[in-house]
Amino acid sequence: MLQYKVIYRPYDFSRLTEQATGDKGRSHGEQEAGDWTEALNKYAGDGWTVKHSGTVNSGRDIIFWALLEREVSEPSVRMRSDSSTER
Repeated sequence: MLQYKVIYRPYDFSRLTEQATGDKGRSHGEQEAGDWTEALNKYAGDGWTVKHSGTVNSGRDIIFWALLEREVSEPSVRMRSDSSTER
């Protein structure tokens, strides 16, 4: 049986395109990309794979999203609800 989960994170477009700031010289966009990658890696560690992903422009925000999939060995295992949308 396959389980699916959609994860998403909104980011402020103007902050993503700011020039490098702070002591490390990294832009806010680079920091956010690292946060998104870290979130995906967390789910990958739990057996999820990215089936599809992309971005959506929503006014002043850019929403990063990913459809995750994993195989569950027992059909009787019910999906646990968390802060992400599951289907």
